[in-house]
Amino acid sequence: MQKIRLINAGLYIAMMLFISSTSFAGGETIKSPILDRVKVLHTIPENLSSLSLEQLHSERETRQRDLTVIRQASDEPEVAKQQLLKTIMAHDDMRLKIVDVIPVMIEDYEIEGKFRDSLLGYSNTFDVDIRNAREDVHTIEDYKSYDFRFSAVYMSMMFKFNENPEFHKKLVADLQDPDTPIGMYRKELDESYAKVEHDKYLIQNIYSVNELEQAITAIDEEISKRKQAEL
Repeated sequence: MQKIRLINAGLYIAMMLFISSTSFAGGETIKSPILDRVKVLHTIPENLSSLSLEQLHSERETRQRDLTVIRQASDEPEVAKQQLLKTIMAHDDMRLKIVDVIPVMIEDYEIEGKFRDSLLGYSNTFDVDIRNAREDVHTIEDYKSYDFRFSAVYMSMMFKFNENPEFHKKLVADLQDPDTPIGMYRKELDESYAKVEHDKYLIQNIYSVNELEQAITAIDEEISKRKQAEL
């Protein structure tokens, strides 16, 4: 049982090198682990119809004030997205170093046979197919589908390790040791992703502006209804 827990924990750690829990609103079918977003900061007031006209105006003034402050402190949406994309692609440069790490692991672990061929196949997929797909990434929206593909290939490789317990045990141990190639890779990847997390605030304001605009529109519609009813 302890061995099973160790294997599962190691697989989770390795997968988390690429799959990070932090999407643009809108219900897209493909979501990026790096860009996923689930928290809404500004909502439309509940039960608008039950609020007094004075309360409606107060709610609107509060949201308009917040909207003005955010707009004054923010870059234009496309500028913010491109700035964040630059940080994300720098992180992706780090992820692609897996191409260099795989052959070293094969040599250090003395992996042979079909498993060796499979790992070299993954290395080639990252080096050729994934790099080619990266050429089509020009916007945050482009990156989402690319990131999904990258992560799927990486997870597949980790499951292949899971099918080979002897080497997977070594992988789990080395991930915790920054003096090993895969451990150093993980350390550098963690540091790189921290920069992405830091810069994600660049698009947080884009979400906030959209949310506030929707809330103000809903309040304005309710105020308009009240005025029409008074005529």
